[in-house]
Amino acid sequence: MRYFFLLCLGVFIANFYASSQDEKPKTSIQTAIDEFAETPYMRNAAVSIYVKDLNTKEVLGELNPNMSLSPASTMKIASTGAAIGTFGTQKRFSTELQYDGYIDSTGILWGNVFIKGKGDPSLGSKWFGNFNADFLDQWVKVIQDSGIREIKGAIIGDASYFGYNPTPTNWVWGDMGNYYGAPANGLTIYDNLCELHFSSGENQGDSTYIHCVTPYVPEMRILNHVTAYNGKKDNAYIYGAPNDPVRFAEGSIPKNEEDFVVKASIPEPALVASNDLRQHLMENGVKVQGMATTQRRIFLDFFPLLGERKTIHKLYGARVITLSKMINQHSVNLFAEHLFRQLGVYKYGSASNYNSSVAVTNYWKSKGMNTTGFYVDDGSGLSRANAVSAYHLCKMLEIMSGGNYAESFKSTLSVAGKSGTLYSIGKGSNAVGNLMGKSGTMNRIKSYTGYVTSKSGRKLVFAIISNNHNCTSYQIKNLMNKVMIATANYNG
Repeated sequence: MRYFFLLCLGVFIANFYASSQDEKPKTSIQTAIDEFAETPYMRNAAVSIYVKDLNTKEVLGELNPNMSLSPASTMKIASTGAAIGTFGTQKRFSTELQYDGYIDSTGILWGNVFIKGKGDPSLGSKWFGNFNADFLDQWVKVIQDSGIREIKGAIIGDASYFGYNPTPTNWVWGDMGNYYGAPANGLTIYDNLCELHFSSGENQGDSTYIHCVTPYVPEMRILNHVTAYNGKKDNAYIYGAPNDPVRFAEGSIPKNEEDFVVKASIPEPALVASNDLRQHLMENGVKVQGMATTQRRIFLDFFPLLGERKTIHKLYGARVITLSKMINQHSVNLFAEHLFRQLGVYKYGSASNYNSSVAVTNYWKSKGMNTTGFYVDDGSGLSRANAVSAYHLCKMLEIMSGGNYAESFKSTLSVAGKSGTLYSIGKGSNAVGNLMGKSGTMNRIKSYTGYVTSKSGRKLVFAIISNNHNCTSYQIKNLMNKVMIATANYNG
């Protein structure tokens, strides 16, 4: 009987302990997550949320933390973190000026001049105040200082460094012709975008006219079906594929406009670069007999093999840390795609989408992240084939919070209530100045991830992803804002 009594007492104590554990009070963070999930707007949505203490490793709130969802631009955390961890913060990519053939005693180059891109996305970029804005003057001077007064051959833009299939397979047709869908290019120039200057009629439904394109894009033809309307927003969209000079303009712009700008992607940036250099050379007294063309076109047209090249100048672009700040604070897709492709070149010798995806995946796997369910299809998050979980986003941030580049990486993130895409987040709460991170937005997709110092001083990492919610982007943002404020206000 004594043993039976002790056995029963042991079972009772064990059950009581288990019951007390099950009834452990929710954190205020978990309560906020539950309220978010119970909102009618989320009835048809897929959601993944995770909040973790970086020091104690305690999970303070979660909902489907391992569910892989499309993350939109929070995917940029994967590419910028891997790039900083691989290249360091000070790495810069270059553009080279080269020539083949020979220069005779009279200053005639019996050959061609090449612009060899090495994947620098910042050449002539408006994000940096027209970075290296005087590059054309520099190149003309270098050519003249090399003794060249006349060029018998062509000016050739060489974008082969990233290959000639720059667009991820799963990017959609509706994105590629617009400025935000400009793909990475071995020879990127002017952010790979051009501005279409529209004039519109006085009445709704009137036709529009494109009176200027800047910069000049050789051969580009635009089939314009944009009309005027009574609103004030830009509702025009540009459709077109890389290397195809034909663009389709659809939608509407405000009526009675004399110079309304719509941004589009440049079909073949290397051709713009070679044409601009040729024009600049001619304007400065250097004769060019040949045309402006590209290495891709020469390859396709089966021109004779070109001669061995001599590099006469290297122009270096913005540093990786500077590019990463633009990527994470302003969500610049083009820069993210360049870092993504550079990782493919560095690890596997080729910038194919497959190699770049494997390079990013293997980087995080090597740092201890469980990559099951971690699907990488591009570097910017524009592809809907990307899929990550809240756990993955938090784990990447946890990894980046340690090591030599922790503070540098954090400096790339937007700060709630103060900067970047988090400027409107956390107003009037402890989140302002204490929460930093990255947002992501696409049609029916919203996500946030980052670091936050709670009211009690705990260092937390968080991620929240929603797909297919039944509300507007503005409404889901407000709902997620409440969860992030609860995380910042946590006093446990």
